[in-house]
Amino acid sequence: MISRGVKTSSVIIVSILVLIHVLAIYFFGVPFSPMSITGKAVDTGIVQILIERQQEGIIIYSPENITYNFSKGEAYLIALNVSAYFLTDAWEYSIYDVRHDVYVEQNTSFVPNSSISAVRWGNVLTVRTHEVDGDWFENNVTFFVEVPNSAPILTNISDELFACEGENFYFEYNATDIDEESLTTSISLSNIFFDRFISYDNNVTSFFNIISAQLTKDEVGGIGGVSQSYSRTITVYDGEPLVDSKAVNITVIEVNNIPVVNNELGAQTYVWLEGEDSSFYHEYNVTDVEDGNTTDGNLDFNLSFEGIGNVFEIGAITGIMQFVPTVDELGHVYSIRACVEDNSLSVVHENFSVCEMNGKRSTEWSVCDDFTLTVTDANRAPEIIDWSPISMSLSESGMVGIPFFVEVRDPDGTVPDIDWYVDGVLREHNENKSSDAYSVTFACGVGGLHSVGIVTTDGLLSDSLTWNIDVEMVECSRPVGGGGGGGGSIDSDFCREDWACGDWDVCQNVKRSFDSGVLAIEDYTLMTEICAQNNLDDERFCGFQIKSCIDLNDCTNEVLREERPSERQHCYYTENPSCSDGITNCHDGSCESLVDCGGPCPACPTCSDGIQNQGEEDVDCGGPCPYLCEVELPSKKGLTVFLIIFSIILIGVLGYFGWKLFLILRERYYSY
Repeated sequence: MISRGVKTSSVIIVSILVLIHVLAIYFFGVPFSPMSITGKAVDTGIVQILIERQQEGIIIYSPENITYNFSKGEAYLIALNVSAYFLTDAWEYSIYDVRHDVYVEQNTSFVPNSSISAVRWGNVLTVRTHEVDGDWFENNVTFFVEVPNSAPILTNISDELFACEGENFYFEYNATDIDEESLTTSISLSNIFFDRFISYDNNVTSFFNIISAQLTKDEVGGIGGVSQSYSRTITVYDGEPLVDSKAVNITVIEVNNIPVVNNELGAQTYVWLEGEDSSFYHEYNVTDVEDGNTTDGNLDFNLSFEGIGNVFEIGAITGIMQFVPTVDELGHVYSIRACVEDNSLSVVHENFSVCEMNGKRSTEWSVCDDFTLTVTDANRAPEIIDWSPISMSLSESGMVGIPFFVEVRDPDGTVPDIDWYVDGVLREHNENKSSDAYSVTFACGVGGLHSVGIVTTDGLLSDSLTWNIDVEMVECSRPVGGGGGGGGSIDSDFCREDWACGDWDVCQNVKRSFDSGVLAIEDYTLMTEICAQNNLDDERFCGFQIKSCIDLNDCTNEVLREERPSERQHCYYTENPSCSDGITNCHDGSCESLVDCGGPCPACPTCSDGIQNQGEEDVDCGGPCPYLCEVELPSKKGLTVFLIIFSIILIGVLGYFGWKLFLILRERYYSY
């Protein structure tokens, strides 16, 4: 009996100690003592208890080094369960956001066995605690928060967009993705308008634009077309793939183009009193997109002389000037302005103000040609009377602007031309100026001997200067020719290609194309090799497709400054591509956005189409959409009706049982 009592008492004591130990950990985050308690029964009458000192430190029970899955919109709350092998008087934690390289919590106080808010993707949790009358100790754990992928959302794009004839169309838009993916985009029927990626803000937004080459009269439906509209679909993709799309209508508005004078007179024109060139004759050759050319008779000409009345006239419709000087005009220098005016548009688009903001007109344009007419019997050459730099031999570094200046005069009273040349190429022409300044910057990657020259002329005789410059080359931080430094840079004066490409054509079979002579042997060999590298060894499925790329800047460089994009790629060939073949391919003039949807097929399901599809919980919310569906609460009116009905039923039930109780009591008491 005594042995059994001792055993029972020992078990009770151990149980109490264990209970206290557990409660201390649960409520205070520390064990009852920095010991561990173990035991075993030696015999039926003795319980042996062994107390050991544990290794000092912190135990993190939760979070664990695992992936935690959360639903969209759900708070990332995770239990923070920790303990220490000693008595503590303070706890702190820090959370490092691995993806964004930032601490979202740092040395934040907490109570063990509470919860923390984690961040999406990688988390590094560091826990610190302070031992009573001791040091700080810490431990850490890395864990991951996983959330299902969401579809991207197009933003900042209108249903109606307007473009103007004579301009390169440019419209910026963006798309957001809460999964922080860099998105891609496409535009349907990319033959006039093209899409382009601009940048990604390393957070949730990707930026794009819609661009075009310079829009011509053809894009507005011809002369008098007023406008023409183009329906396009913008689609944005993430990597899953999920998409969002937006149908837009781009309207190109007709404008009145400026007349072009094809044979302007130079600043100096001489008429001699005797012999050859003793009369003046000039017929302007003018072309205008809307009004034709001079011979069509749709343009109006006028003439004016500076400071005096007209010495001669110009044909109001023909643009012809004629003048035979007399001895009274000898030595006269006439400053003359000849102008041509076209006609307004007969019909103007209602949104023409969009084009007016960019300097376009629907009203008439007037273009003028200023020139001087000198009557003389002897001509003297113009002179350069002042210039800088004084030294004609210079040494300068690239990427540094070099200023130049000249002043000129003509003994006959004529104001001569001033023309600037860089390495023998005319860079700037000036009329009716007695002085001029010019600056040139030699781009990075440009060095060696170069020249800047100035020529002044009265139309017959001239004077000139040339500076020789030894340019010290400056290395480029990017490939040579990637852009230049200002209007005088010898690099930026060259046209630089800006490539844009249309949709891919339908996929063609490589073997059949070779057999029919469409592909040369070299192209056939290359395409079959590319197919093999992409697991399309079977010639039945080895295909290629092409697209056309255009230069939006319309350069004419013999040597391209920007490499032309590839206009051919391999593809999976199918006999009759369609909207039901289970392949993302091109057919019927455009390309599908995803498998059998978008482009020539029905629109792909999106989170903005107003339809409950693609696994959405409600219309455009839940499922793959970034928007959570709103929880429908009973309306106040419905709740009121429910309470009234419930009250009536409750009163009826209580009344019924009350009546039954009354009958039972009456029967009991009256029975006596």
